[in-house]
Amino acid sequence: MRRLPLVAAVAALLGTAGCGGAGAASSGGSTTLRYGIYEPGADSGYLLMGQEKNFFAKHKVKVEVVRFNSVQQAFPALLAKQVDVVQGNPSEALLGTQKGAKLKFVGSTMPGQNYALYAKPSVTSLSAVSGATLGVSTPTGLPAVVAKAMLLQSGVDPSKVKLVNAGGSPDRYKAVVSGRLQVASAPLDYSSQAQKDGMKVLARAKDVVPDFPRYALITRDDVLKSKGAEVTGLIAGLVEGIRYADTHKDEAAALAAKTLNVAVTDPVISSTYQEFHDGGYLAMNGEIPVEQIKYLADLQVKLGITKSPVPVDPMVDDSYRKKAIAEIGEVAANYYGAAK
Repeated sequence: MRRLPLVAAVAALLGTAGCGGAGAASSGGSTTLRYGIYEPGADSGYLLMGQEKNFFAKHKVKVEVVRFNSVQQAFPALLAKQVDVVQGNPSEALLGTQKGAKLKFVGSTMPGQNYALYAKPSVTSLSAVSGATLGVSTPTGLPAVVAKAMLLQSGVDPSKVKLVNAGGSPDRYKAVVSGRLQVASAPLDYSSQAQKDGMKVLARAKDVVPDFPRYALITRDDVLKSKGAEVTGLIAGLVEGIRYADTHKDEAAALAAKTLNVAVTDPVISSTYQEFHDGGYLAMNGEIPVEQIKYLADLQVKLGITKSPVPVDPMVDDSYRKKAIAEIGEVAANYYGAAK
């Protein structure tokens, strides 16, 4: 597993993102699929199990997992053809498509949204966030957009909240604990620690905006043309990893602890595992959360990010996921949004 350096600005990269012929040539005939993920947290017991157990080899695909610190790195790398597939929030793919990128949603790992708003005890409700300072990352990144969605759903005008870039998820949470911020948008990883620190989980995205998806598997058109079989193998390996983690708690906890370099007895490990196991966050069949992505497209308009919703259906190619599930068999759905 390796990390790639931050590439050039997205605007410059979009000029080459749609060139299918160039994409095929840039692969150099290699059968290795480069798979980009954000730096995994306590959910790594699920997200990295396919690699840990080498399920990819079972499906005859060589996968190079590339970690990125944030979306600011992952999507530019996808557009610059430094990676072939990314696991990321669909909102960034929608914005990329609007600017001319040829992107496709081909599957998912965890469509259930695991974000929450953490707050000082003095912030008593979502309505009390009006006028507060809220820590996010980029203005259009997941922490900001999901926070705005939660505020909007709760009747709070997002423009009345001061959003500040407070770094990665751990930094944003720590900024609330230290008193530098009143509220922060971050994963549920810190919910057990929040009790010890005297902080509060103000609200969970799952409860406030259940239609807001977390992850989808996103790739380019040229990758599907040149490495379609490898994409199918990637999906099969990832889904098998998620299923395995969900039935092997101890191994999943050990992998998460190793990834975070903490003791396996750390409460964050057990609480996060249980949240995903019981909460319906997982894509047990790699399902693409199409209706939830359409919700995001509409939300971007409401938040003034785009002028009109990006058409989602042309971005969905479910054929590779279907091939993958045909290989490993279908199981009962887990995702709480699957009914939609």
